Amino acid sequence: MSRPPLLVKAAKEIWNCEWNILMNGLAPSDSKGNYKRPKNLQPEIKIPTKEDLEDRDMDQMPYLIVGQSCPWAHRVWIMHEIKGLKTTINLNIAQVNTSSGRWIFEPNLKGCKTLQELYKKCNVAKIKKATVPMLFDPGKKAKSQFRLINNESADLLEILNEWPVNTNNIDFNPKIHNKKIFNWQNLIQENINNGVYKCGFARNQESYEKASNNLFKKLDEIDQLIQNSGGPWIFGNKLTYADLYLFPTIIRWELIYSKLFKCTQKEISEYKNILKWRVNFYKLQGIPETCFEKQWLYEYYQGLFPLNPNQIVPLQQKLKDIINRNVE
Repeated sequence: MSRPPLLVKAAKEIWNCEWNILMNGLAPSDSKGNYKRPKNLQPEIKIPTKEDLEDRDMDQMPYLIVGQSCPWAHRVWIMHEIKGLKTTINLNIAQVNTSSGRWIFEPNLKGCKTLQELYKKCNVAKIKKATVPMLFDPGKKAKSQFRLINNESADLLEILNEWPVNTNNIDFNPKIHNKKIFNWQNLIQENINNGVYKCGFARNQESYEKASNNLFKKLDEIDQLIQNSGGPWIFGNKLTYADLYLFPTIIRWELIYSKLFKCTQKEISEYKNILKWRVNFYKLQGIPETCFEKQWLYEYYQGLFPLNPNQIVPLQQKLKDIINRNVE
């Protein structure tokens, strides 16, 4: 039985209105429909000294809060893993409650059931949305005031790179490439990390096409940069911030971004140098343990309701098979 045209039109208009309301909460945009990532807090950064850390029990050490699906938390998690910071920074994985859209702790962390509660315990009074990654200091005394060290992933990478106690002295910001690293990490952040979200969260065709064109233009540039550097990394034989910025987006590409976020202008298989680089990065010690394909699929496809209202999670190849595909 066919539906009356007026009914179909009304249903579309109602859905479009409700969709925009949902998107306003999920992904704010400018007046032209372009996605704009909200800014995080900017607390005064105070890093504990080496002497301070050596005088603490493990439970008194700072805590790094991450989430399995969050790409911004992922790059900080990778830094924590590669630098060998497990002895002086506790790692806690928050879980996503897809019904409420909030990060929760199972079991409770320091008496907190949710990340929102933990932010409040850190005396962060005004916060619209509790986000990961987050690094906080519980203090050495039982009744110490919790202190938020930082919750911006770019800042946290720098903090962890310079952390006073570590088991791996690798420097992700070597002076020989300092200016280039800064320029390229900003390019990757704005045009690729944020770029996939600008595609997925675009409110109209014009903003989507603008975001897609820019995203793939920058992927072209990155692919060429890796080829020119000789690899295996973006700047040749040294791992840098730029590699940490790029990996969480590229590792999620086929599972999430190409489908759910409509990043389809080119096949990722066309980027031979990026794919080889991805294989090399994934082989680094500890990196596979930071990748959770089942959790990514569940939290993206069922958590981002406006992008996938029927909540169906597509059947896909295993992550390891995807990584090794199309690589000579």
